[in-house]
Amino acid sequence: MKRSVFLLTTVLTFLLITSVVTAQSNPFTGSWLGTITTSGLQLRIAFHISEQEGIIITKMDSPDQNSFGNAAHKTTVSGNHITIDLPLMGAKYDGTLENDSIKGTFYQGGNEIPLKMGKFEGQLSPPKRSQVPQAPFPYKEKEVTIKTTDPKVKLSGTLTTPTGKEPFPAVILISGSGPQDRNEELMGHKPFHVLADHLSRNGIAVLRYDDRGVGKSTGEFNKATSIDFATDAEAAWKFLHKQKGIDKTKVGIIGHSEGGLIAPIVASANKHVGFIILMAGPSVPGGIIIPDQQELIMRASGTDEEEIRQQTALTQLIINYIFQHAASTSLQQDLTTQIEGWIKELNFPVPKSSSPKNFARQTAYTYTSDWMKTFIITSPADFMKDVTCPVLALFGENDLQVSVRANMEPMQQLLHSHKGSSVHTFPKLNHLFQTSETGAPSEYLLIEETLSPAFMEYVSNWILNLK
Repeated sequence: MKRSVFLLTTVLTFLLITSVVTAQSNPFTGSWLGTITTSGLQLRIAFHISEQEGIIITKMDSPDQNSFGNAAHKTTVSGNHITIDLPLMGAKYDGTLENDSIKGTFYQGGNEIPLKMGKFEGQLSPPKRSQVPQAPFPYKEKEVTIKTTDPKVKLSGTLTTPTGKEPFPAVILISGSGPQDRNEELMGHKPFHVLADHLSRNGIAVLRYDDRGVGKSTGEFNKATSIDFATDAEAAWKFLHKQKGIDKTKVGIIGHSEGGLIAPIVASANKHVGFIILMAGPSVPGGIIIPDQQELIMRASGTDEEEIRQQTALTQLIINYIFQHAASTSLQQDLTTQIEGWIKELNFPVPKSSSPKNFARQTAYTYTSDWMKTFIITSPADFMKDVTCPVLALFGENDLQVSVRANMEPMQQLLHSHKGSSVHTFPKLNHLFQTSETGAPSEYLLIEETLSPAFMEYVSNWILNLK
């Protein structure tokens, strides 16, 4: 039974700490490989289990995310049973040795995912990503540090500047939800690196940066909201605007997903922003987007229609309650009580690894975080009405996360009388602007293409043709 909240990006992050436990007899020594399926996404997982001076050491690879050698926190072996604890993921693996395989369950966030593992030898390789830029580059590239209005937050980024006749138009790139590095890297894809390379090869300067608290940037990511990220983006824009060789009238913003919400927040207050480009940017509050993407992704993953109905019904009740009580100081506690009641009313199937009370508590905690609450209640229209620069809103026909059906028409209405602005939908492109079959997140990993060349050409041509 899969139960999860689908945000603007759907990615598992494997960040683990090192620990060991005392071993007795260990029949699990060796390398084991299996595949988990979550939200329709298939990811290879490998555990490398060794014993050194009576101590069990487990390291995990997630090759499809280009993540290798991560040490588990705790491994316990008892007879033919093994438990691997992964607390920073809120996860663990329980398995039983049967002949030459381990049959077990991967637990995370209330999900119970079957994971059968078999012995293997050799090296695991990340998936092929043919568009990753390769040096030498026909443009200048340098590391930069950006000060913000918060002394605790300094952004680390990369500035790529074309060679040739100055001044150049320029853009900052703002990533989607979740902690993202300057390349917006996920599953071996580096969309912002690929996009920056294309733009700078075509005469456009680009500044991309690690989110606060990510990579080389300082600050705390987990307590920040879209409004906080907008102050970071504003600082990045001002930094870029001051650089030599830049056309001061054409310094814009490209925002992907949540970044497509942040871009108009910045541009609504800063009238010097030259333009904004919204890559799958929302045109409606997150309270509309979340149940829409839940329904679409669950259906694309083959989830039973009754389960979809129950999940979206519960989600809608939660969101409606947050809209009505967002200012309450006891929101999390009150929502927990409400969810317990809704579970009974909807006959909602709580995962076996949890209980109605614990499930309600965990769900309420997720939905009442500062980031989530802000995302749910914030309306892009409140900011778009004050944006005066040209806007290019781009959607993918197969996007299941910020869908055309929920966002296209509202965006057209927002930009109907907006001078120099337009809305465009690319056939077959998904939320990441890859050419796709269905748009399901399970395809993100399998697609070799990082960004559609047609999409990138459209973006660079639009910028270069700005008056």
